[in-house]
Amino acid sequence: MKKKKLYFLTILFFACLSAAVFAEDAVDWIGSYSSGEMEGQDQNGQPKEGNVYYYWQLESLKRAVSPRYIRFVDIENYPNRNKLLTRGILFTYNGLMVDETGVCGNFTSWRCVPMKKNKFGIFYTVILPELKNRNKEDNPHYEYKFQVDGLFEFDPENQNKKEDGEGSYISEYILEQKDIEKQISAMVLENVPGEEFDFRTVDFKIYLPDAETVTLVGDFNNLNPEHDYMKKDRNGIFTVRKKLKTGEYLYNYIVDGKTMLDTYNPESRQKGNTEEISSFIDVPDRAAPMEKL
Repeated sequence: MKKKKLYFLTILFFACLSAAVFAEDAVDWIGSYSSGEMEGQDQNGQPKEGNVYYYWQLESLKRAVSPRYIRFVDIENYPNRNKLLTRGILFTYNGLMVDETGVCGNFTSWRCVPMKKNKFGIFYTVILPELKNRNKEDNPHYEYKFQVDGLFEFDPENQNKKEDGEGSYISEYILEQKDIEKQISAMVLENVPGEEFDFRTVDFKIYLPDAETVTLVGDFNNLNPEHDYMKKDRNGIFTVRKKLKTGEYLYNYIVDGKTMLDTYNPESRQKGNTEEISSFIDVPDRAAPMEKL
């Protein structure tokens, strides 16, 4: 009996010892994975296809890395954005002895966005890739500085920089490519330039890269398939913009002659007394008075 007990305690001791050793290795692995994997980009500096990062990886970064475009599961901000997978540009700064750090750039009109500090002293934030030029086209040139405890600094991890005219530098990140947003649907826009008081602006969008022609039919155009032809961009997204009065509308897409629903609009209704199903959109009143544009 005593031998069996001693045997059991011996096994238990080595099991605990192994767990402790592997736990220590796990911490190092987390640090190397979250930093090393961030370095594992393709030749254009983009994440390899299929790579998705998690919040704990950002919280486990042990060193700062140069900016890069990432996809990550953003559980922390899910209640606000109602979107689990976030795509954006990761900015990091090594500030173990620093209290506050923010990133300021042309993508925020040079307003500083606070960065979060993890337990290893690495500040980080992810900026959505929404920078536009004067023609409302994507602008790939992200210029920025860090504000570190009130003082401005260029990014020491990013070798791409230019003189700022004041004896220092402005860092620059060039976004070569970003993911195509495939899960898109109709959306009511706010404060669009030139918008009439009695109308709302609605963007109808659908991702159909293999389609040749797509038209929009609905209550607002008497179901006329020749009224609203949609324009296809190089990413395979068809778009048309409509000015609609507030109210409820049914609509469908005619794709190469075949009628279909709006793929990522969960709202649908039966059309009158027929068995036909249409996508549904509610165009609400403005939440706030229209701004003067």
